[in-house]
Amino acid sequence: MLDESYPSDLRIRHRSNGSINSGEAKQQVTSTLHHQIDDKPQCGSKMSSRKEGQETSSGKRTLSESSAEDITRTEREMWRNELSMNSESNSAQPENRKEQISSSNHPNRRLSDAVDVVLRIFLVITFFKLETMAAFKREIHQEELWLYKNPRRPDFVKGGELLFWVIVAPFLVTLLFYGFTKDRRDFRAASWAWTLALCMNVIPTSLLKITVGRPRPDYFYRCFPDGVMVLNNHTEMGWDASILDFNCTGIPSEINEGRKSFPSGHSSFAFASFGFIAYYVGAKLHAFDARGRGHTWRLCLSVIPLMIALMVAVSRTCDYHHHWQDVTFGGIIGLFAGYVSYRQYYPSIFGPDAGKPLVRWPSNRKNEYQRLKPSEEDEEQVNGGIEVRRPLLENKEQSKWY
Repeated sequence: MLDESYPSDLRIRHRSNGSINSGEAKQQVTSTLHHQIDDKPQCGSKMSSRKEGQETSSGKRTLSESSAEDITRTEREMWRNELSMNSESNSAQPENRKEQISSSNHPNRRLSDAVDVVLRIFLVITFFKLETMAAFKREIHQEELWLYKNPRRPDFVKGGELLFWVIVAPFLVTLLFYGFTKDRRDFRAASWAWTLALCMNVIPTSLLKITVGRPRPDYFYRCFPDGVMVLNNHTEMGWDASILDFNCTGIPSEINEGRKSFPSGHSSFAFASFGFIAYYVGAKLHAFDARGRGHTWRLCLSVIPLMIALMVAVSRTCDYHHHWQDVTFGGIIGLFAGYVSYRQYYPSIFGPDAGKPLVRWPSNRKNEYQRLKPSEEDEEQVNGGIEVRRPLLENKEQSKWY
């Protein structure tokens, strides 16, 4: 019986030759060992001793019957060698979860987090500084005075209340999802995203307020609380008579705030915060990708935050604190800031991976398969160039690189 120490290429060739007696096997083994004597000197003596023991056995027994189990075992070894992996990789999967988790321990992670925190604090301080600056004093023509003579009304949504809810609402929503998923990486990414949305929103809103200087709808009664208009006399200077130069008698802080109508800060903050919630919830529920299409409840839950922001924006026109153009442009700024901030930490809400936080420090390591070494490839073709075939599913034969 032919032992396992016989070369695998010889046993495979015997499969195609049918039955071979022990004398023929002896000659083929001797010729094969003669080619391999330089690389494996000890293998020759072992093969000779086993060959002599085999000559005493029955000479009529075929090689294909005696070595069927050995050939199968050799083919399994070849199959494993076919899929040998790179020694540097830990898994054959394209996406290694361990690498993504370990990437969070990047050496620059703490420095990057510190820079992000400092940047957010800087933006908040800049916002409060801009709020105290004087707005541009825009000229008011007599034919447009009616736009600014609406009565003064109290805020339907006070600034303090809005500031509280634009911070607490996204925090509670992300905390709720964390309670269900226990995904710290998602909670961390969401916290970075909604705080960035609010901080990015304050700068363009405040800058436009003080540079545009558009009067609010109730500016006249901010300037003249008693309703009696007082104008400065500039007839000697040749001013246009249609331009009204108000000599305001009201409180200076309220007069300055009355020139900050465009854009609406309430609208921009509401859409930045609740817009982020809409993106976040919609992505988690897959309301905007292929998996959630056709499920109306997913879409309804996702747009509820947008409806809340819309009601806040409309309320600013009802209390005569903003024009409709102000709330429209403010809402656009808020939606843009919320979406840009969301995309910094999450993929597109329309993609298949919606709702999964991005890896901040992606690993550069690649999982690759190794080809067989040249020496191993050469051993697969012996004495006539017969190509080795691999057993695959459904008894199909394919070449080595399937």
